[in-house]
Amino acid sequence: MRYSLALAGGGFYGGGFNRGPQGSAQFTLTPPGWGRFSIDVELGWRLARFREDIPGTGVAVSALHSIPLTAVGRMNLLRMAHLGLDVRVGVGPLLALHHLSNDFSASSVRSALGWEVLAGVQLRFPLGAFEPFIDARVGFGEAYIPFVTGRSTGVQGLLGVRYQLP
Repeated sequence: MRYSLALAGGGFYGGGFNRGPQGSAQFTLTPPGWGRFSIDVELGWRLARFREDIPGTGVAVSALHSIPLTAVGRMNLLRMAHLGLDVRVGVGPLLALHHLSNDFSASSVRSALGWEVLAGVQLRFPLGAFEPFIDARVGFGEAYIPFVTGRSTGVQGLLGVRYQLP
């Protein structure tokens, strides 16, 4: 059994003002005999923030935090000495927290539980126990909060490093 941990950071774009930073922590498990197949459990975070000056009223700030927990299947397509290419497909729950604050009323926090699916590729650069990688993916999902059209899914890009546990 092989185990590894990874941390990554990057950004996403879901259309319009739905863009911002993102991060993830991944735990990878490769059971014996699975060859090129592995399972990732990924905990992510994304933030879409919007600030608008409303003339004569004040400033309104909307922040949508999205926290997906995804089970991901990984298949290694290319394995060379210093280069690897994996295809990843996953699904899992998505927690959304929306914070709205403004100068003219009380702030509010609302939440929703939804779902997300993702598909992408991960280009890896094995360097012994450490493995830098570039992750490009497309996500689709929804956590419905009334009157909020924030989307934290869409095109996503991450840079990270994985550590193979002994």
